[in-house]
Amino acid sequence: MRVADAEAQTATQHSTPILITQLQSLERHGREVYTQYIFKLFQDEIVRESALVVANRVDEGEVRRLYYLEHYARREGNWTVEYNPVDNQIKCCCLMFESFGLPCCHIISVMKCEHLLAIPESLIMQRWTRRATPRQPTIGQISPSMTSMARYGILSSGYNLMSFYASHTHESFEHARQVSHEMTSWMRDRWEKVKKLRTSDVGEPSSVGSLFGVGDPVIVKTKGNPRNNAESKGTRKARKCRVCQSIGHDKRTCPKLKAKE
Repeated sequence: MRVADAEAQTATQHSTPILITQLQSLERHGREVYTQYIFKLFQDEIVRESALVVANRVDEGEVRRLYYLEHYARREGNWTVEYNPVDNQIKCCCLMFESFGLPCCHIISVMKCEHLLAIPESLIMQRWTRRATPRQPTIGQISPSMTSMARYGILSSGYNLMSFYASHTHESFEHARQVSHEMTSWMRDRWEKVKKLRTSDVGEPSSVGSLFGVGDPVIVKTKGNPRNNAESKGTRKARKCRVCQSIGHDKRTCPKLKAKE
């Protein structure tokens, strides 16, 4: 998915789609505003508009106009589009813009009838535009495994480039191999030290923070119920008999119970 997003962003920034319809003013504005993928969907809606016919138009003063559209040569589909010329608000009964955020072919037909040369701002969703910036994940949203993979890829790319330059002469090859062995040995010792510190006894302070600036959290023992104040001081309550509530014996040796028996 990340590769597909990168390819789509590159195509949007470094390529220019070709205009294929006769509504070139609207199409050109859509090419300037939308990303390449969304612009192709917008082009498809412009192509579908050619099969529509305005069957009727009702003007309700200067504030509202209703357009009734249907398919050319077949009257099986009927759509109502409301246009407000004051603030360029256009709404269609198919609700495509409300659900997907892209003007439908019915709205484009009304834009053509009104001789609009650009898409109204009210019909441009920010998330589909070129100006929309992708949200970068925060540090808390990046898992440690993804961070390690990214570091591994960066280091691999750098060492591949170094290997290319070092392989041209024998002297550079020997020097690069010696430096690589020394660096690998030093990193291995560092890694073994970190592993040993990470697998130390639970509750003992670790010095990994001295290496990376982040230490282990404080271990708090919360398993089970905490002892009460009497037990923490070393004193325990004397046990009482359940029959006579006296101290010094229990139910089995209670004199009152024996007397009753």
